Amino acid sequence: MTDQSPDVAPQLNAGFRRILRARFGEEPDLIALVAEFLSLLTYDRRFVTKLLSLSSGSMGNSWNIRLLAALMLANQCRRLEQKNEDEFKFLFRKFGMLSHDEKQLDERVLREGYTSIDLKTFIAEFLVNLSRLDRVHQNIRGHKTTLRAFHDFISLTREACKLSLVRYLFSSAEVANHLRDQLKVSSGIRSSMTMEGEQEAKCGLLGLPDYEEEILQALAADRFVYWVSDRTSSEINAVVENPIRTLACVLKPPGSAIEFEIKRTGLSEHFPLTARFTSNSGEPLPPSHRLQGGAVTASLQWESTQAARVSQLYRFVHGCEAPVSKLLSLTRYTSIPIDGEEVNLVDYFTDPIVFGDSYEKMREEMALCVSAFDAQYGDELSQMPGPIGLTGRFLVHAMPCQGIFTKTSSYRLDTLATYLSPKGADAYFLKGLKRTGYSSSEARQFADSLLDETLGVYVAPDVAYESHDQYLRAAFAVPENRERADYLHGSTVAALGMLWGTLLAMGAYSVGESFVGRNVGLKSCFENGAWTVKLYCMDHDNLHIPDEEEEFFWPHPVLRASVLDECFICANPGRPNQVDGSSVWYLEQIYNVEQQTREKSKTYLHQAMEKGYKQTRWGMDHHPRVKRLFSKSYIRHMHDWDVIVADYLTIRGDAAQMERWKARTVAYLSRREFSQDVIANYLTAVQKHNDVIDRYSFLYLPITNIAA
Repeated sequence: MTDQSPDVAPQLNAGFRRILRARFGEEPDLIALVAEFLSLLTYDRRFVTKLLSLSSGSMGNSWNIRLLAALMLANQCRRLEQKNEDEFKFLFRKFGMLSHDEKQLDERVLREGYTSIDLKTFIAEFLVNLSRLDRVHQNIRGHKTTLRAFHDFISLTREACKLSLVRYLFSSAEVANHLRDQLKVSSGIRSSMTMEGEQEAKCGLLGLPDYEEEILQALAADRFVYWVSDRTSSEINAVVENPIRTLACVLKPPGSAIEFEIKRTGLSEHFPLTARFTSNSGEPLPPSHRLQGGAVTASLQWESTQAARVSQLYRFVHGCEAPVSKLLSLTRYTSIPIDGEEVNLVDYFTDPIVFGDSYEKMREEMALCVSAFDAQYGDELSQMPGPIGLTGRFLVHAMPCQGIFTKTSSYRLDTLATYLSPKGADAYFLKGLKRTGYSSSEARQFADSLLDETLGVYVAPDVAYESHDQYLRAAFAVPENRERADYLHGSTVAALGMLWGTLLAMGAYSVGESFVGRNVGLKSCFENGAWTVKLYCMDHDNLHIPDEEEEFFWPHPVLRASVLDECFICANPGRPNQVDGSSVWYLEQIYNVEQQTREKSKTYLHQAMEKGYKQTRWGMDHHPRVKRLFSKSYIRHMHDWDVIVADYLTIRGDAAQMERWKARTVAYLSRREFSQDVIANYLTAVQKHNDVIDRYSFLYLPITNIAA
């Protein structure tokens, strides 16, 4: 450690001043602070103490200046030698991270992704955490710092989620208030989940670090409903981001790799909600989408329950968390914000003044929705009279509700693949943000931010940005990036395979909804003392998991629905129902993998499927807590399905043997006291979906003889 008191002349050249003015405006004393920062080439306790005061807010500085001070503080921490334990203890004491006896770290750091509270081990992992932004920090070289390097450094304050130290310097309460200030709010009341959903929400909260849990609790405590506003940004990594072409808002707290998704936050400023029966193509919308701009209570409750069942089974069988989103909080609307006022929910949909010229069209669509609801669920409420009666009947089936989720990512696969394509910068700046243009510096920083997220740790190429395609090719040519990309391609494809194999083993499916590229995302995270990237599947409102009340397995409808899962996972090979891009294809595009590596995708997927399937089957047969999730009859049915499929695989392709297989199957299932309709369903499933069974034959092996 050095204890310098440099003779700082608060002078910066005009280029540096322009960069500061563009980001921070005319902030007093900013020039002197930056000049002092650039005068130091080693760690300086006196300057660090100043930065601690600035970033903590004790000196009354603005939010953005505090972020800059926290970023400078991280730069100073990187300059501290790892063996200097006393100085690290000084820092950790200021951050509130030490145990009461100050001999080790507080155990709460283990929930932040660290592996140990031992001081030496923690220091090493702490520096690994900070090293994520080495691509920027290493170019800060005192007065030799270039304009490009300085601009990159200052621009990081726009991505506060990456500034790791902020979590120890900003209180959770002020962060929650800042997040809330980027949105509109209206009144709501707590809505209950099912017992399984509530239990999983509690589990999810307990798994959050203290900082994130406190932020979530503060946002949920007042039972506000949150809406997109003119203050909400669509720029990537904004603290509150309204991702382009979505109806959600994503909260990315400063200093946190965890994000929260608010589902959903309204169509527009003036008409947040509306009723609609048909899509733009003229097709009827599914029941959960007839309320436009908001989520339906029943749909969110269903989603939380299904995801909870998968999560429970994953922990029991695989010993890890499932890669699925988790609902933590549920709030029902009581009013809608219109022109600065709150309008009662019923009045909003019933009073013609609210919608003006659009009222009649909205009510026509609502009537069609109600008619379809009556046909599907019963018309017991059809006698409710008048305009209020129609609104009431609609709301009974489509009561608006808002959920806050974790284990989500705004970086969805389809969007990432577009942004990492040659026209990605145009797609983001021009089509997405509706900008008229962008600079090469902005495009380069955009590419760097994408690669930070998709690689976890990223080494920027030492080249000028000439085009998006040229820069990305240079980035993936860096050996460290190429190695990480190939590894993460394999691990993310495997995560898809493990989840799908687990669902197939349970006789579960999502009709494609959980696996389509727009509902699957990548998220960088700090875990086990290192940066990595996780894949999360989201939007499970069409996920169907059998429960303990189901007695029979009906393979034909399950396989028919699973074909759509296959379609969106790996393009449904050999069938006419294809999609433009499967999730596996998107991952290949995102990680820019070469043909030789691309050919490994199938292996990664199938190996993980087999592991997920067979471990789940073993758990259903042997694990006491897993067995309680299903009825004994259902587990027996699943076992017998495996047996008859394995027997079919011994004669596949031999038409002459098919009739004998059918006879063996009927005899075997009859001995097992299956009803005739279930037996017929088993036979139909194999005959109709024999191509799927052939492709995934490895799930059912080894083969069992059913003739005995």
